[in-house]
Amino acid sequence: MSRGDSIIPLILAGGKGSRVAHVRSDLPKPALPVAGRPFLAWILEQLHAADFDRAVVSSGHLADVLEKEVSQHIPPGMEVCWVQESRPLGTGGAIAHAVGSCGWRCDRWLVMNGDSYLGGEWPARITSTANAALCARLVEDAGRYGGLSVRDGNLHHFAEKGATGGGLINAGIYVMPADWIQELPRDQNLSLEQEILPQWLEQGRAIAVVEENGPFIDIGTPETLVEAEGFMTALHHHSIS
Repeated sequence: MSRGDSIIPLILAGGKGSRVAHVRSDLPKPALPVAGRPFLAWILEQLHAADFDRAVVSSGHLADVLEKEVSQHIPPGMEVCWVQESRPLGTGGAIAHAVGSCGWRCDRWLVMNGDSYLGGEWPARITSTANAALCARLVEDAGRYGGLSVRDGNLHHFAEKGATGGGLINAGIYVMPADWIQELPRDQNLSLEQEILPQWLEQGRAIAVVEENGPFIDIGTPETLVEAEGFMTALHHHSIS
């Protein structure tokens, strides 16, 4: 079964990944090999298993290398539209640019980070929920990521990084109505978390928070990149056992 064009994944994979660039300076972060394939390929496989047959990848740093490395690992029957930034546009600007450039149309976009992976049943849950939503995960130390404040099941505000203790963090997965994204200025450097989402909240727009406590990892630091090898190996073995 295909989800059709009602919702299409958009993966943000354009960052330089400066904290892990020394590992393989010739590869962009989402192309770094993890458990036998580029990290981004694991995300595409997860989406394909959740019945998505299309995805947009927004790339920037070493975009040609990313496409070359990942293309050979795209699941059979899945179509990927590669969109390249000519200059860094930030997370928010990248979304507006990719949606306007790929030529595909849908009611809502499933926006994801290309350097983190969340297991579990969130694809079905977040896409069947409210018009707009984000995925959150409960962690023991929310300080590295910055927490979320939730009120009546909706996002209230983002907490600053650095606080100690556990809490809900933003897992970097969103459902966004296409008409909201179309309002964003094209080719302007914008931050999703620092500018766009707070602005939407100020406008009174409801963004539901969907909690998913499946396995979670990002490859943003050398330590977590090393951990990702065992993480993905264990996850893959579990899925086929």
